Amino acid sequence: MTNDIAQIASWLQPQDILFDADVRDRSHALEVAAATICRARGLDPAPVFRALWRREQTGSTALGEGFAIPHACIGGIAQPTTLFIRTRHAIAFDAPDGKPVSQLLAIMVPEGGARDDHLQLLALVGRLF
Repeated sequence: MTNDIAQIASWLQPQDILFDADVRDRSHALEVAAATICRARGLDPAPVFRALWRREQTGSTALGEGFAIPHACIGGIAQPTTLFIRTRHAIAFDAPDGKPVSQLLAIMVPEGGARDDHLQLLALVGRLF
């Protein structure tokens, strides 16, 4: 478990953490995530938002207890990228427990990357949170 925490901590740099994000709803939270991730990496946020939203439409990425892990595969990155967001106000996210979400860990993995790596990363985050 300590190695798991260290691995996630190595992905989260200070610029990859947003506290008190003022978001209106689930869609806006994903827009903020896409814009923040892309700004630091020189990417266009529109396709990143679309990838996150498409994934969300297949089923909510909310785990319950106020936490969600929106994720998608995107081009233009060579390794997984994360962004932690704590919202100013909890938002509806279609969580299995019906509770609103105030903490999100957005995960972007390289398009065409190893699918097993993506699934292992999601499993790791799910175990920890």
